Amino acid sequence: MGTNETSEAVTGLGSGHSGDNPPPATARRGGFVYVMSNQETGNSVTVFTRDVYGNLTRKGTYPTGGLGVGRSYDLEDTSDPLVSQGSLIASADQRFLFGVDSGSNEVSSLAVDGERLRLVSRVSSGGVRPVSVAVHGNLLYAVNATDGSIAGFRVGEDGSLTPVDGSRRPLIGGAGAGPSQIQFTPDGTRLIVTERQTNIIDVFPVDAYGRVGEPVRNQSAGLAPFTATFLGDVLMVTEIIGAPGFLGSMSTYHVNRDGTLQVISAAVTTTELTTCWTANSVLDPSVVYVANAQSGSIGAFRFNERGEITLFPADGHIAVSKNSHATQDMAITNDGLYLYVLTAGIDEKIADPRLPTYVEGTPYCDKMSISAYRIEANAGLTTLKGFGVADDPPRVVSPGVLAPSAGGLAPGSEGIVAF
Repeated sequence: MGTNETSEAVTGLGSGHSGDNPPPATARRGGFVYVMSNQETGNSVTVFTRDVYGNLTRKGTYPTGGLGVGRSYDLEDTSDPLVSQGSLIASADQRFLFGVDSGSNEVSSLAVDGERLRLVSRVSSGGVRPVSVAVHGNLLYAVNATDGSIAGFRVGEDGSLTPVDGSRRPLIGGAGAGPSQIQFTPDGTRLIVTERQTNIIDVFPVDAYGRVGEPVRNQSAGLAPFTATFLGDVLMVTEIIGAPGFLGSMSTYHVNRDGTLQVISAAVTTTELTTCWTANSVLDPSVVYVANAQSGSIGAFRFNERGEITLFPADGHIAVSKNSHATQDMAITNDGLYLYVLTAGIDEKIADPRLPTYVEGTPYCDKMSISAYRIEANAGLTTLKGFGVADDPPRVVSPGVLAPSAGGLAPGSEGIVAF
């Protein structure tokens, strides 16, 4: 089994609470966390149970039958092979998980029964190297990175996926787009795709039959747009290097009916490096957390009623990940009390030889972990045990076939969902 390390109380804002203190009475229910392995030999999803104190215990691992790409496929970022958000998502009713099998150019759906998963469907993604999926009602879309395309699918009552005729469309930037996320607007009438390589944000109209029209081209307010998520009807886009000094940033937009984007806040700096993933607070709807990969840190933004954002706290730094290692995808539980961050086995600032902060001889560790935090009433984060690295991660030796394993997370894992 992976090691659950000793808890460490870290207060992000205000006084916080000790990592050993019991949660509020509203937290007297456990839950589940799901992590996708993204292995080249065979993709899978590992299930963790969560107790009322936020502690994780690894349970079963369930193959998707498709292939991931693993850490070796990474072309841009040593800790994030898919360079995306939304590689593993849940349906609104949380009956199904949908994930990308990037190595076999497929999308899979799995039925959820607590700590047990069942493969329902696996279909072609309609392109090459899918990296992100989005769902709205019974309609799911995937974005493919290598050929720069999107394709749509109907989601059956049983979670099965059926291609939507005429739904495949190229991105504005084509094969050089470098898409990082696809997302529906809250009303389902538009699809948003961020192109981090071209600094373009595509907005596709979606008709009543689930087909998309020609995309509207929008210039990103910051360089290398990454996420496309919503707080109410406000579009939030993180930018990997959107602020001066190659620091990360976030911009907010209003999506107009004609598909154009109206900037609300433009490239507000996080003061941290490589700002990528986001997670909306449940306890305080005005707060959105951001994960900064190369800084190995978590920050946040606070929204006003107009969708304008301010960095929160002022220095942009609420908490650090395990050993300050590179952050990846993150998720907040249904009750809003716990934040889980998939964390790489390296401090990317010193381990990546392409960065000016590289320290020669730094060992590269491909072990993964989950950084865990309790979300306090003041939106601060208290560090919990999380899930430590293990020497023997679960392995899929061929599609659909698991090797015996003592536990852990596979190198190159990406995509996390929390209930």
